[in-house]
Parts: sequence; structure tokens; C-alpha cells
Amino acid sequence: MPRLDKGFLAVLVLFSGLSLFPLAMPTSFSVDQTLDPRFKAIPYQIGEWAGKDVELDERTYEILETKNILSRLYQDPNKETVHLLLVGSNKDRRVAHPPEVCYTSSHFDIVSSKAGEFEVFGQKIQVKQFVAEDQNDPRHKEHVLYFYQVGKRFTANYYAQQLQFAVNTLSRQASQILLIRLSASSEKSFQQFLEQILPHVRD
Repeated sequence: MPRLDKGFLAVLVLFSGLSLFPLAMPTSFSVDQTLDPRFKAIPYQIGEWAGKDVELDERTYEILETKNILSRLYQDPNKETVHLLLVGSNKDRRVAHPPEVCYTSSHFDIVSSKAGEFEVFGQKIQVKQFVAEDQNDPRHKEHVLYFYQVGKRFTANYYAQQLQFAVNTLSRQASQILLIRLSASSEKSFQQFLEQILPHVRD
């Protein structure tokens, strides 16, 4: 009998675990209306960054099946802007899908991507970054950085955060899954902004 590759077995176990938590089709009648108290507490003025909320359309809420979302555009005195998007849930792992999905479904092409690492207050955080180009206007490009928080853990790996959330749920540990996404016209402000915002969103 042939021996199975360990990597294949690991992937098999991963997807077997995730299969315990089926993804239902979104409906307009099941949108979670609860807003995380941490989102409400995030200040509009963070250091030199001044923020204003950016409204999302109802279709976005229906797809994510949650209104537990913070969408806010921050600007510093040099007119550098960073759009902060937080999406969280205590019960539904669907809300934390990869941002590339949203961009490609909104007529953007992913022209480059990379994995990276940022050090914030001595803690190394794995992140993913990509550049999205508007199909209708190639001059319009967005630089995007994102990662996930599950409980007290950070990861940039989509499958790792899905599995961790499933494990936490099975073991009945209180856990929230949170997508943290930054987007801007360039990536030069990401490090500085991340240092400013992370203390307000982490557990």
C-alpha cells in the first residue's frame, strides 16, 4: 500500500476540520447587526491621523452577513491617506475572506502580491500585500495590506485563521475572527499607521 505524503495528510485534515462548519449562501434576512464595542471606541483622531467614516452599500453587508464592520479613511497633515477596514465576527468565519476576492469582483486586477512582516512594539506580524489595478482606469492603483486576528493570534494565512477559529469553536473557547485591512495609493505609510492603530484593535 503506498504511503501518503505528510503534506497531503495535513491538507486533508485541515479541510476535514473546516467541513464541520459549512458555508451557507448569504441572505438579506440574516445580517448580523451587532457592532463590536472596540470598533465604536476607535478614535477618529489617532496621532496625526484624522479619520472620517466611509459608508458601505447594503449589498456588501448582505454578502458578508454582518454589519460588524468599521470602514474609515484616515489622513495625515501631508495628505497621505489610509483606508482602514475591520470586519469581525464571534460566530461566523465567512466574514474574513481574502480581500483579493473583493477587489477582483469589483473590476480590479491583482498585478503583484507578496508576503511580508512588520514589527510593531516588538511583535512581529506576518502580513500579505498586493497591488490592485482598476480595469477601467489602469492609472488607478491601490496598495493593500491585510492580516487576520483570531483570539490573541495574528496570521496572514487564510487557511490558518479558518482552522484556528474552528478549533477554538470546537473547544468552546471565546474567540473572534477579525480581518484587518489597510489600503492606500502607496505602501509608505503602512508601518507608521499600523503602529498607531493596532493598540486600538487587538485584544
